[in-house]
Amino acid sequence: MKKLHIGLVLLILTVPILCQAKIPAHKFLLASLTGQVFTEDGKALPGGVVSFFNTKKGIPPLVANMHRVPDMVGKMRTDGKFVIRLQPGTYYMGALVITDPGRGPGPPRPGEIFYYARSTSGTLRELTLEAKEIKDVGQIIVATPENFPAAKSLVTIKGRLLLEDGKPFVGGVVLVKTDMNKVRPDFVSARTGEDGKFSLKLPAETPYYLLGRERAVGRPVPGAFIGTYGSSSSISEGGLLPVGNAGPGQPAGMPQVEGAEIGPSKDWPASISGKAGETLSGFDITMFKLPVPEEQREKFQGTLGLGLRGQFDENSENTQAPEVKQDK
Repeated sequence: MKKLHIGLVLLILTVPILCQAKIPAHKFLLASLTGQVFTEDGKALPGGVVSFFNTKKGIPPLVANMHRVPDMVGKMRTDGKFVIRLQPGTYYMGALVITDPGRGPGPPRPGEIFYYARSTSGTLRELTLEAKEIKDVGQIIVATPENFPAAKSLVTIKGRLLLEDGKPFVGGVVLVKTDMNKVRPDFVSARTGEDGKFSLKLPAETPYYLLGRERAVGRPVPGAFIGTYGSSSSISEGGLLPVGNAGPGQPAGMPQVEGAEIGPSKDWPASISGKAGETLSGFDITMFKLPVPEEQREKFQGTLGLGLRGQFDENSENTQAPEVKQDK
């Protein structure tokens, strides 16, 4: 009986510790930020989302026609007010007015306006939060990117997304990374039009890697089109290295696609950089279709089966190879 009592006491003391262990430590450090977003003429923004960019995680998000992937987003009400919980740190803040409430995530779409919080001196405003702090910043004045001084110190990079046959790739986006080892891109472009052209305005004096994608968010899936500037060969020939840390035969970050034959890489991603006010042109990205497992399997069976696919099919009752007669 004494041993049973000791066991119960130990169990009671252990349960709270186990329960607490399931909660990540950073959850206890979150700060709360409240405010209301206004344009420079004193009008409250009519709803959408607010975005926050940690100043230590990369270059400022202030670009003319690009969108940096935020560290945290929150809902902005129709009166411009918001409440959001953030990890301790210093942030730039953006606000996007959404025209279609039912739309999915992604960069601003045509007709949608993106703003950045502006300080009294006209530069990007920085918001600093301590652990567990509850802060109400009141009115936050925002302005469009072209109204900031830094917007005049950009490099312009122009190019096209093209299919293998040289035709324009319509509706694609360009993901921009300053480090190929990053999982998330630093910037996302607007979608390409009928001509497949893109024009990127980015902070100068920084090397950039350009990745063509069919969609702005999520991992590439079988059948999707992807491309990387500097790679002119398809995935089956060892091209399309979307992130760094990749050697021949091991393109890091690529989806594991059955039937995809990865050969030695001969095309490595190339970086691009330029000076403030400079325009760089001619940076075309070839878009290749990621292999679809079923298509690869059929191609493989059709090639090696010499037209006898059905006799080797997994679902077929006939699993034996046909007898081959030899001439005497």
